[in-house]
Amino acid sequence: MTRTPLQAATEWYDAVHSGDFDALFDVMADDCVVEFYGPACIPFAGIFKGKEKCKTFFGHVANDVNILEFSQQEFISERDKVAVTGRLTMDLKATGRRYSADYAHILTVREGQVVRFRDFQDTAQAAHVAHQLETPER
Repeated sequence: MTRTPLQAATEWYDAVHSGDFDALFDVMADDCVVEFYGPACIPFAGIFKGKEKCKTFFGHVANDVNILEFSQQEFISERDKVAVTGRLTMDLKATGRRYSADYAHILTVREGQVVRFRDFQDTAQAAHVAHQLETPER
């Protein structure tokens, strides 16, 4: 039985919450794409094409931040898309600075697997916490 787009999205987020990356990638197609729009100073910003590159994205998230909150508020499903709104709070390990924002994710599902994940959030704030902005002593 093929998952509906909403079932695929729900399984995808359940895997993220449980830290089960095998289950996460079981829900993702081999030709999946992750798009996190933002400047290069954000370690996980970029367009990641193919399952191996998508693993690189999630590796950055797992290794570069401490996630304090990652919640989903709404799942809106229409045709092959699921839009998810939520809230996240995380500390960027490189700077120790905190980032907190609402987000919108759009997942595209084909034959029960996520083929595209787009992440929209306050990347200006994410870039801000990625930089060391303190005045240096000289």
